[in-house]
Formats: sequence, C-alpha cells, structure tokens
Amino acid sequence: MDSPADASIDVPAPSMGRGASRAGRVKTRLLGFSPAQTEDSDPFARSQKDTAPGYTRFPVGWLAIVQGPGRGAAFTLFSGVTVIGRGADQTVRLDFGDNSISRDNHAAIAYDPEQKAFYIGHGGKANLVRRNNRPVLSTETLSAGDVIRIGETTLRFVPLCGADFGWDQPQPSDTDHAVHR
Repeated sequence: MDSPADASIDVPAPSMGRGASRAGRVKTRLLGFSPAQTEDSDPFARSQKDTAPGYTRFPVGWLAIVQGPGRGAAFTLFSGVTVIGRGADQTVRLDFGDNSISRDNHAAIAYDPEQKAFYIGHGGKANLVRRNNRPVLSTETLSAGDVIRIGETTLRFVPLCGADFGWDQPQPSDTDHAVHR
C-alpha cells in the first residue's frame, strides 16, 4: 500500500472554453461600452466640430431640481418650446427614478421673445403639473422663482431673459463701430 505522501491526486484539466481554438487570444470586454459603439458616440473622441468657437443658441433661463430625485441637476432653457418628461427625446429629461413623470410631454415651458415672457403648460397627462402649489390647467405665465412640481420632483424656475434683457437687444459694441460724419 502506498503511503499518503506517495498518493497522487487526479486533477481534471482546465476547461478549454469558447476561445480555446484561438491560442494566445484573450477577449476583453469593457463593461458599460457597447460593442457597436461608433466614433461619434465615443465620449473621449475629439473632433473639429467639438472645438469650433462660439455658440449657436443663447440661454434664456434655467430649471433646477430643488427637491426629489435628481436634486441639484440644472437644465438650460432656450427660446421656443421646451418639453419636459422622462424620455430620451425630451428637451428637459427628468429621468432620475420618478416614475410618476410621463415619458414624453408631461409639461412644456415656452419663451416668447416677442412678448419677452415665459409660459408653462400641462402636457395633458394623467398626473398634474403644479406651479406654486396650484395645478396648471391651462397655459400660465411663469415668473422668477416660481416652483414647479411634476410628480415627486420640484423644480425652481430662474429666468435670464425678460423685460429688462433679451439676446435680440443691440449690444453697446454694435453702435460703437458706426461711422460718424
């Protein structure tokens, strides 16, 4: 009989796996990156269009989440209509876990440069939109500091443009270069 020191143990060979036919190849997969990712969606890729100077759109105001999921997030408002919802195609995407917000067009905010005023409207969804704790049932004028509640999310409205300022007003430098005779 063999002594315990002389006994050999039968250990099975490691599994070959799917990539065994390609010797020396190790497949690495980065979590969070899609294999079909294109160069346009690469957040680290720099292109000429990213470094072009100047802006094509001017901000007219902001919305900031002051209470609820996403607290601290801020969104820039631009002239025209801004749609608010959870969906990826919304101008203001409130996708922070508040499922009481509709995916599309739960509410809308519009800036009218002719009237130099902001307006809020309900998107016709089942859950109400509230402005300063009152339901928005038709289009209403927004004022600086108004509080908007959509589902469990509370936003504060901060205007930039209005009666005292607008991007369509001439700049002092526009008239400085006039030719005087």
